[in-house]
Amino acid sequence: MAKKQLSLKHLSIPIFSDLFSKYLSLIINTAMVSQYSNFLVGAMGAGNQIFDLFITIFSFLSVGCSVVVSQAIGAKNSILARKVIHQSLTLNTFLGLICGFLIVIFAKDLLVLLKIPKELINDGVIYLQMLGICLFFDAIGIVLAGIIRVYNKAYWVMFLSFLMDIIILIGNFYTLHWTKLELFGIGLSNILGRIVVIFLLFFLLIFKLKIHLKLKELFEFEKNVLSKILNIGGFSAGENLLWIIQYTIAFGFVASLGKENLSVQTIYFQISLIIMLVGQAISLANEIITGKLVGARYVNVAYKHTWTALYLSVLASGVVAVLNYALQDFTMSLLDLKEELRKLMIPLFALSIFLEISRTFNIVIVNALRASGDAKFPFFSGLVFMIGLSLPLGFVLCFYAGLGILGVWIGFCADEFLRGLVNSYRWKSKKWQNKALV
Repeated sequence: MAKKQLSLKHLSIPIFSDLFSKYLSLIINTAMVSQYSNFLVGAMGAGNQIFDLFITIFSFLSVGCSVVVSQAIGAKNSILARKVIHQSLTLNTFLGLICGFLIVIFAKDLLVLLKIPKELINDGVIYLQMLGICLFFDAIGIVLAGIIRVYNKAYWVMFLSFLMDIIILIGNFYTLHWTKLELFGIGLSNILGRIVVIFLLFFLLIFKLKIHLKLKELFEFEKNVLSKILNIGGFSAGENLLWIIQYTIAFGFVASLGKENLSVQTIYFQISLIIMLVGQAISLANEIITGKLVGARYVNVAYKHTWTALYLSVLASGVVAVLNYALQDFTMSLLDLKEELRKLMIPLFALSIFLEISRTFNIVIVNALRASGDAKFPFFSGLVFMIGLSLPLGFVLCFYAGLGILGVWIGFCADEFLRGLVNSYRWKSKKWQNKALV
């Protein structure tokens, strides 16, 4: 197997840049609108949260597709890889169409369910509906990007993601300074950026990777192939969905505390996602490598490689979290936050050091388990700790111990730390070694 294909550095750097670029589209929206109006940031918060939820739903087929294709490459089974690519693209396209439609129709109901203050509802509906349209394109793009990364062309995905952000940045600047479209215009620039990138991703797939899509194969489903995709993707989606549901319910806790807390939750959640990117990039790179090694039956090499990836990611995430803490005044000044928002946000910077190290520890092991074919275990550990520990603890600390938003985030810490320990024990036990899909 080519050494270049198994290089953690060669994969993790472009994956980090790509992930950063994807989050950057929402961060650009948040940062530019916060300069324009702190009020509108609160209206965007719920939309961003629901957007993250549905992106997770779309990601499940992408994860299943990436793992099966990487194992197929390791096993040199190009026929299986081709079938997985076609069927994953078709399923995610239909899923994106359905979910996008539901969000556009039920946008107001979703915001009411999240207890968004009444004065923010109208602007929130406009922004959420535009994100719902974006989701259709993202559903396709997520699968395409996953396929291209597995074939060792992660740098191309990175460049296209940055192109999308440039389009969004220009569109947002024009909207906020020369029109009165506000959040509707922000949504339009996001849609335009995605349309351009989807077109270019298809171009890469067909002309760079020489994977020529055939209409007949897009609708030719095979039970055996689908079961492989869904075996990984279903439990992977379930585990990621639990994570987003946890944050969405916690978002409701914070929203009930008032619009100041809501704005802090919206902004700091985006900051937290940025810190998480280092560990996430290394874990995704390790997932691709582990999948190829497991497919080629080099399970002992995969075992050792994951521990190496874990040590590197924890160290890198710790450095970024400490840097985030040291630059807290600069960050809050850059966002032009009012004094009441700063007081609520300051404790979160210190807490994030422990949270992000624990979260990275967990992410690397979970992705390695998925890549090996053992996606069921992380789902059930997530169910126990996210729903059974994080939310009840966060609720009690928030409302009964008087800690407010800080109590909710302490609940997140407890989940990530304990779940990371349990998942690591699973990897150490080597029970995953007999669960290969190919």
